[in-house]
Amino acid sequence: MVYQPVREVTQHRRGLGIAALVLGIAGLLTLWLCGLGTLPALAGVVVGVIAVVKRNGRGMAIAGLILSAVTLALAIAFAVWFYGRIAPCSNQARYPTKQARDECLQKRVPFFQATPRP
Repeated sequence: MVYQPVREVTQHRRGLGIAALVLGIAGLLTLWLCGLGTLPALAGVVVGVIAVVKRNGRGMAIAGLILSAVTLALAIAFAVWFYGRIAPCSNQARYPTKQARDECLQKRVPFFQATPRP
């Protein structure tokens, strides 16, 4: 009786790839919470790069990297837009008082509302 050699089944490790994907999704979903999604997106980029290099869940890691990159691009685009809207209101010559600057901010950024001081 001749036995065939048994091939060992290698387990595919996917933990880092899954982590990168989860971080990419979490970053995209939480970006609207005052930009909080940038933190998981940054972590997703780091974990995704490590997973791709180690070939640990490579497909999911690439998807996580893409989602994290989209999240970071949206965060940067929003920051540029936001700064462009509020920068003119800091001009002391044009808006000398705090009240004038507050009014400028309320006009330029629709979701800003001044709160009365106690």
